[in-house]
Order: sequence, then C-alpha cells, then structure tokens
Amino acid sequence: MKMRSYYLGELTWPDVKEFLAVHDVIVVPVGSCEQHGPHLPIDTDAYDAFWLSLKAAEKAKCALVAPTIYYGVSSHHMDFPGTVTISPHILEQLAYEVAHSLVKHDFKKMVFENGHGGNTPALQSAAQRIMMDTEAFVAIDTVSLIPDFIEKSIQTSYDAHAGEFETSTTLANREDFVIKERIKKPKITLPKSKYTKIGLKESGPKVSWSFRTKEISETGVIGDPTKASKKKGETAWKLAIERLADLLTELDRMKS
Repeated sequence: MKMRSYYLGELTWPDVKEFLAVHDVIVVPVGSCEQHGPHLPIDTDAYDAFWLSLKAAEKAKCALVAPTIYYGVSSHHMDFPGTVTISPHILEQLAYEVAHSLVKHDFKKMVFENGHGGNTPALQSAAQRIMMDTEAFVAIDTVSLIPDFIEKSIQTSYDAHAGEFETSTTLANREDFVIKERIKKPKITLPKSKYTKIGLKESGPKVSWSFRTKEISETGVIGDPTKASKKKGETAWKLAIERLADLLTELDRMKS
C-alpha cells in the first residue's frame, strides 16, 4: 500500500486504520536531552533515533514510526548545562504506556530504536512487561545492528560518547550542526582495572560500571572525535538503515 507518510504524527486516524489492515509493525524512537561535548547538538540521540527509524521505515514500507520519546536516563551527564534526565522507572513506565496504547490499536510488533545507551535497562524492563501483559513482540536496537562496522571502522577503543562514531554520523546526517573548530581529542581518565572498559567496540572481558562523565572527561567527550569523518558516518548510516529495514520486513512477515 502507498502511504502519504510513514511517520505516525503526520497521519490521520483513518490513515492508521488503513495501514493496520495490512501491517502491524511500529518503531518507537527513544533518545535523550544531554550534552554531546562542545561540538555536537544536545538532541543528537533523539534526532538520530528518529532519523534512522524513518529512513528504515520508508525503505521497508511495512512499518510506521511513532513520535520520539525525547528524554532519557542521563544522570551521568548532569554536570554539563542543557542536560535533562528522568529516572529509569519514569522512562520504563512511559515506554510501557506508549507501547500499551499502540498495541491496543493492533500494532503487534514493536522496535524501540534507542539512541542512548543509558536508556537500555529501563527499556529492557519495559519490553518484558509489555510482552507479558500484551503478548506483543518487542525488540530493542541500541547501535546493535552494525557491530561489524564499528569493529572494522572505528579506531578508538574507548569510543562511547560524542567521539569518533557520533561525530562521524552527525557529519553525515546534519553536518551544519557540527561545530568543527571545537573538535578536539580529550584527556580520558578511566578506573585502573582491565575490566572497567568503556566504548562501543567489543574489546574482550569487561564489566558494566557506574560513572559520572565529568570524572572521565572534562569536555564530556568519551572518544576521539578528531578521527571522525563524514565518509565513515555515511557508511554507518547506509548499513544501519538497510539492517533496520530488513528487521522491519522480517517482523512484518512474522506471524502475530
């Protein structure tokens, strides 16, 4: 079926009813309002989660994208102005209630497209509750569809926040919002244990641990944005869009 838009917020209720007669997949982008160093926008996670979701939905043509949940669990960034945080139980309940409403209208398969790692525990808890209470299928993607790209292309072993990866992807999808003259490699201070690692790359045995970003990096950047490039970002986005679209297509084919 041909849709005027794959963004739920731009549709009317008859449009949604018509879509649900054929498909039952929806993506809920989840982001944050938090510092991204001196050079990237505060809404990076929310913007990217929605941008990726809509590109993938337009490619797959079998899923709608709900309005973004803009606030996340960002207490570790609260030393930096502009950051807003909500408690994990608030995000969990918000995600649960959004999903519960969508399931009521017969969206039976759902992907939380999560742009911020700090949201993951709350979303996992919400997903389990949603499944138990509604029997809907719920998946969560937190930069988890492109591990091969990250391993091959991201040079910084501790790249975690506003560094090589996020600077590259922002150069690729809204370059005008990158303040390039502020891009610098920060001094990073990590706990002196080989198991307290940080970053997107798979780097051997490690434990999860709690931290305040300011104690690791004075600028709020955890990584090396000087190694970023628009080309890396374009490659990352192309692969992420293809794989998320493929996931949506598979969910659409899956029996409810």
